[in-house]
Amino acid sequence: MNRAVTIGVTGIACGTLVGAALVDGFLLEPFQLGVSRLEILCSQLPAGFDGLKIAQLSDLHLHHISRAYRTAIDVIGREHPDLVAITGDLVDRQEDTSACLSFLSQLRAAARVPVVVVPGNWDHRAFPTKQSIAAWHQRLQAETGIRVLANQNVVLRRHGDRTWLVGTDDPYFGHADLDASFKGIPDTAFALVLTHAPEAFEDLAQRPAARLVLAGHTHGGQVRLPLIGALRVPSRYGTRFVHGLFKLGSTIFYVNAGMGMSHLPVRFLCRPELTFMTVTSHTLDESLSR
Repeated sequence: MNRAVTIGVTGIACGTLVGAALVDGFLLEPFQLGVSRLEILCSQLPAGFDGLKIAQLSDLHLHHISRAYRTAIDVIGREHPDLVAITGDLVDRQEDTSACLSFLSQLRAAARVPVVVVPGNWDHRAFPTKQSIAAWHQRLQAETGIRVLANQNVVLRRHGDRTWLVGTDDPYFGHADLDASFKGIPDTAFALVLTHAPEAFEDLAQRPAARLVLAGHTHGGQVRLPLIGALRVPSRYGTRFVHGLFKLGSTIFYVNAGMGMSHLPVRFLCRPELTFMTVTSHTLDESLSR
């Protein structure tokens, strides 16, 4: 095979790979829901909450309810979690609120358990004033029955025990107030924390009650390349907390890859993610020996 033929064959092969990647990234992966399941061991978890099952969605960026979102509703309805947590970036624009409210209403009806939302940076872009975002949160709660936590906490009770559910406002744009978020929570308590972005991780790790933190924002990189990983992550930490489980001190963090997309409607090697996590205070082997 001469050099010209080799170059031609190589060019065709590269073009085919690029074309396949573009089809996958723009036309396939954004609509293919990935479901992650994990068990998280938290020795400080009160016994009454052992086995707590949480479903996490993040970064909806909802414009319309596509197949991935419809699948998420169906899967959550079948799985029967104890709590559904949505960690920010519901909408990009005020014009998208109708689709978002429709999705959230359907999700809550299917879940039949409490659904809690915290704000993200794109929510603040869509509603740039305190008055406008407060009005949006009031409307969201009134029309869907979903609770918004923005620098607030609530007590959860189960089987005679209690924990705290903490929701911070968006830390990426500097709206998070951890003193307000943890107001009234003893340092010895167990707090499940919802926050939008990893920007607050190091500060949260200094909060003794913050035992488990769920976040999103990174989209898992949104576009990932083999052997390289995420090309870009909008975080001051870069790719350090791009996706998955992390631990700082005694605090466990999980970063969800999100459902939607921002800037470009593409996902490559990074499907939309729905996460189910079961929180336990013992290992599986210990539970079998009881």
